[in-house]
Amino acid sequence: MAKYQCPGCKYTYDETLGHPHEGFPAGTAWANVPDEWACPDCAVRDKVDFELIGGAPAATTPATQAVEFAGIAPSAVTVTDTAIIEKPAGPMSRQAARMAAVPKAAEAGENKPLAKWVCITCGHVYDEAVGDPSGGIAAGTRFEEIPEDWCCPECGATKKDYVLYQET
Repeated sequence: MAKYQCPGCKYTYDETLGHPHEGFPAGTAWANVPDEWACPDCAVRDKVDFELIGGAPAATTPATQAVEFAGIAPSAVTVTDTAIIEKPAGPMSRQAARMAAVPKAAEAGENKPLAKWVCITCGHVYDEAVGDPSGGIAAGTRFEEIPEDWCCPECGATKKDYVLYQET
């Protein structure tokens, strides 16, 4: 597994560790990071600017190759796209499984309206109707059904840093 470094701020992306706050679980190969991704620390440098600083690049997994073949960025896979991958493998497994899962609230037949939740750290709003596609959370997923290790896509705050959004 390799490490790539931003030439501006020296942020390092380590394939072994991934970057869960950015939606890349541990083991996510550099090739699986979307080309339009920018440095999470300085936001000045793009993926293309990063330099290999150690290790050997990880090979893409069959699941990733299937997604890339279909012309879909791995971070943009949606529920309707999961038919492309018969059995998710490698670093895509957790994300693909989250996207394919039917929210438990929907299975239970709850008629409760979908809610919005706000991050008390940065103000990001999680809308249950929209989900968090870049984080692997399907539209219609109730906030309580999101895995405990999910983080705010804006600032990296934990799920516990969200409160129910009250429209005024």
